[in-house]
Amino acid sequence: MRVGLITLGCDKNTVDNEYLAGLLESGGCEAIAVDDFSGEISLDAIVVATCGFIGDAKEQSVQAIVSLAEMKRLTGNPRRLYVAGCLAQRYAAELRREIPEIDGIVGVGQFAEMAAMIQSEEAPACLVRETPRVEINGSLSRKRLDTKPYAYLKIADGCNHRCAFCAIPAMKGPYRSVPPEALIEEARALLAQGVRELNLIAQDITAYGLDRGDCRLPELIRRLALLEGDFWIRCLYAYPGGITNELIETMASIPKVVHYLDMPVQHLDPGVLRRMNRPAWDLDIGGLLGRLRAAMPDISLRTTVLVGFPGETASAHRRLLENLRQHSFHWAGVFSYSREEGTAADAMPRHPAKRTREKRRQDVLDLQSAISAQYNETRIGTHTRVLLESFDATQGLWMARSPSEAPEVDGCVFVAPAGAMASGRFIEVEIRQASGFDVFAEAVQEP
Repeated sequence: MRVGLITLGCDKNTVDNEYLAGLLESGGCEAIAVDDFSGEISLDAIVVATCGFIGDAKEQSVQAIVSLAEMKRLTGNPRRLYVAGCLAQRYAAELRREIPEIDGIVGVGQFAEMAAMIQSEEAPACLVRETPRVEINGSLSRKRLDTKPYAYLKIADGCNHRCAFCAIPAMKGPYRSVPPEALIEEARALLAQGVRELNLIAQDITAYGLDRGDCRLPELIRRLALLEGDFWIRCLYAYPGGITNELIETMASIPKVVHYLDMPVQHLDPGVLRRMNRPAWDLDIGGLLGRLRAAMPDISLRTTVLVGFPGETASAHRRLLENLRQHSFHWAGVFSYSREEGTAADAMPRHPAKRTREKRRQDVLDLQSAISAQYNETRIGTHTRVLLESFDATQGLWMARSPSEAPEVDGCVFVAPAGAMASGRFIEVEIRQASGFDVFAEAVQEP
C-alpha cells in the first residue's frame, strides 16, 4: 500500500507526519511525502496533516481537503482520503458532514490510531478524543520524509498557557514533555542519517520537564550536546518568561548550541499583553535582551508579533513599533489577529477592522524589513560558518544558513560554488554583499 503524506501548518506537523510514516512503514506500507498532489502518482491513501491555528491556515487546510476529495470522486486517485491534525481535532463533525469523501478523521497526536485505520481500510471512521491529549510515546520510530541536513526535534506538545487569542490548548490539551531518553535516541538516529542541525521545538520549549519534574531544558541541551558528531543545536519557541539565567549560560557555554533564540513576544504594549493574558506580560524585555546580548554578543534574535488584537489602540500600536525599533530583533514573524471561536478574545469588545489590522501588520513588516536589512549590512566583511543545504541552479549559488538564520523562516546565505561543496557540509565563508533578508558569501577556503 502506498500512502502519501501532506504536511500543512507548522513544523510540529512535519514531525508528526514522520512519526506516522515510521508506523506505516513498520506495518508494510510505503509512505511518501507529497507537496502538491495532482494525480501524477497512484496512491492507495493520502493523509492531510492540517493546521487550525488561524483563519488563513484553516482555509488552506480546507481547500486542500476539498481539492483531494474532488480528485478522489472524479478519478479514484487517491483511493482513500484521511484527515489528521488540529483542524481535524477541532472540526471533525463539520468535516464529516460537509466532505463525505473523507474516509477517516483522527485528532492530534493519534499516530497509532491513524496507521491502524489506514491499514485496516475500515468503513468511514472518526477517532477524535472529546478531551484532547497529545500522545507522547518514547518508542515511536520516525521516518524522515526529506533529505535536508536539518530536522526538528519536538521535545513536547500541548500547552498550559491560556493566551486569550489562542485555541491550541483546546485542540492539543495540556503540555506533555517527551522523556529525555527518547529524545536522545531520536536525535542520535537523526544524526546518523546525515542531519547536521537539530531544531528544538514545542509550544514553549522553556516549559520542558515541568510536567515530569526531572530533566529541564538546560539539562536536555547539555545531554544532546554530548552526542557524537559535528552538528548544531538551535532553540525555537522560547517564551520570554521562561528564559532563565541557567538557560542563557548553557547556550553561551556549549559550542554546539548556536547563538540564536526565537522568543515570541506577540506585543510590546503592556496593556495589550495583559489583555492577551500572556505569561509574564509585565516582563522587562529590554533587560532580558540585555542579558542575552551580554552573554552572547553575536546572538541573533527572532520574535513573533500579533497586531490588531481586540482593544489595541493607535497609541498601543505606536508603542509596539517604538519598542521593536529599540529592541532590534534581527528577524520577526508578523500576524494579524484572527478571531477564533471559543477563545477568550472572541468575546472581547473593540475588534479592530480588517483594514486596520492589515495596515498595522504592514507597518511592522516595513519596520522589520529595514531592521533586518540594516543588520545584514553590518555583516559584510565578516567570517561565519555556514551549513550548505542545496544548490540553486537558477542563481548558480549554494543556499546555506549560518547560526544567525533558522530554517524556512529567516533569510539565507547564498554561497558562490567552490571546490567539493555538498549538502550537509559545514564551511567557512566571508560575507561579501547583503540584499534585504539575504546575504551573499564566498568560501574562505575551498572545501
